[in-house]
Amino acid sequence: MRIIYTASVKEQLQNIKEYIAQDNRKNAIAHLKNIKSKIELIAKYPYIGKVNATMDNYNIRDFVILGYKVIYKINEKSISILAIYKYIDFDESSLEEIE
Repeated sequence: MRIIYTASVKEQLQNIKEYIAQDNRKNAIAHLKNIKSKIELIAKYPYIGKVNATMDNYNIRDFVILGYKVIYKINEKSISILAIYKYIDFDESSLEEIE
């Protein structure tokens, strides 16, 4: 399956990279590559994550990668990454479901 990153996820990944780069740019790039390589596991094993309790949809799931919660939707031929975040105070109800 193909991985699709929503615009908001691309921004979230950039924010993660910029935050880490404040201390070490080289580590920031390596960490981001590591996160993305782990996201590729979802393409191979789409049901690896648990059903997201907030969205209550069998095809919207959570998977924790390196301390970040990744919320994704299983589509017929692709996986849409809806959010990635570290902080527990993220409001999942603000996510928009992609058709």
